Amino acid sequence: MILDQSYHHSAILRLGKSGIGRGRPDIVHFCLLLALGAPLNSDNQLTCFVHSRDDHVITIDPRARLPRNTDRFTALIEQLYQTSVVPSTGPPLMKLRRESLKDLLNKISPDSIVALTSVGSPKPMEVVAAGLQEAKRPVLLVGGFPVGHFSDQTMKMASGKFRIDRRRLEAWTVVGRAIYDYEKAIGTERF
Repeated sequence: MILDQSYHHSAILRLGKSGIGRGRPDIVHFCLLLALGAPLNSDNQLTCFVHSRDDHVITIDPRARLPRNTDRFTALIEQLYQTSVVPSTGPPLMKLRRESLKDLLNKISPDSIVALTSVGSPKPMEVVAAGLQEAKRPVLLVGGFPVGHFSDQTMKMASGKFRIDRRRLEAWTVVGRAIYDYEKAIGTERF
């Protein structure tokens, strides 16, 4: 069962410190909806991965049309954790495997990893995007948790750590700005 703060608040409280940052599948849901609906994704220039705190990696096919309702999305993720692939027949739209974040990042792009975090160096997203555009396979890390920051271990893997606004932004706002500014940097056609 996927913990959801809306329904499992008392159970999450009983977890104590290990419950901090849990129970918000809506954050990942909103971020993925935004990313998968972007022109960058339509042009096959975006790959989305979700890494969980227990070293599971979800790979999302760029053609996936996720449910718009968060409860249906959560049910889909629960099914994914049971079967490791969704749907169970036909081409997989989501796959689940065990893999550390370090191994995943080394496979994708060990040299060009940027973490967007409120504790990073201040830099406008358009400047970060321009730098990403120069990389062969850039990786952008966005934390999909309700409170806190990336672990020290994750921060050490990033070659750049940037704060793109003076305010703390919601994860989906960061994803939206990052994708839009990257599209502008690489010159994604609009018409």
